[in-house]
Amino acid sequence: MRKIIFAVFSVLLLFVSCEIFCETLNKKEKSDSKLFKSIKKTQTNSGSKKLSLTPKYKREDIDTEIWDLSVLDTARDVDYMDEIEKDVVLEMNMARTNPKKYAELYIEPRTKKFNGKIYGGNLQTFEGVAVVNECIKFMNSQKPLQTLAPSKGLTRAAKDHAETQSLTGETGHDSTDGADPFTRMKRYGSYRTAGENISYGSKTAREIVVTLLIDDGVKNRGHRKNIMSKDFKTTGIGFAAQHKKYGCECVLDYADDFIEKE
Repeated sequence: MRKIIFAVFSVLLLFVSCEIFCETLNKKEKSDSKLFKSIKKTQTNSGSKKLSLTPKYKREDIDTEIWDLSVLDTARDVDYMDEIEKDVVLEMNMARTNPKKYAELYIEPRTKKFNGKIYGGNLQTFEGVAVVNECIKFMNSQKPLQTLAPSKGLTRAAKDHAETQSLTGETGHDSTDGADPFTRMKRYGSYRTAGENISYGSKTAREIVVTLLIDDGVKNRGHRKNIMSKDFKTTGIGFAAQHKKYGCECVLDYADDFIEKE
């Protein structure tokens, strides 16, 4: 059973720091690194008692002549996700099925916003525009992948973690009861391969997905690999509109053929 976890912390639309934990069978490897660092001080918000859609959330524009929503918007009709969670699934499916076009439209424009390693005038990055160009090159080299299907069980696992951390202000993959992501997922079903990304601070679906794909400061580009993995077929998203330290949080769980518990 192969398990991969990646967590990212983002503030002011870009990453602040990153914790990476990988587990393959009985072999474990753990490292910490920081991603985009804000020059400005981060403001904190109090946690909420339940997951809720931030009132400031607005779905990004999507050209339906380019993107076939009847194919890509796999989570739109489910009743267990909020709109932003459904949009995260949509954005990942756009990136997976047409990586070159996704990079052209949503990643390449960022290259014009760098001054050295400063992005957007106020954010210090570790790799500067180089990591964005590398991401574009990667996306241009990728073959189209199948869409991710939404999973109720994976979503419940993701929401459990996002909701808890929205109240406690904690970060990372382990729950307050000591459960790791795979324990949480197994409460709701079974799988052979699974993984988890966590984003803190990004407030829109596109920002969550694009910054995970860029993966500044992470040598193995693990967040990008999770999104673009051919092994993953299902996904669950949990978005908490408030987080005591980072403002909001999004947990993204992945699996191959996730078998839901009845």
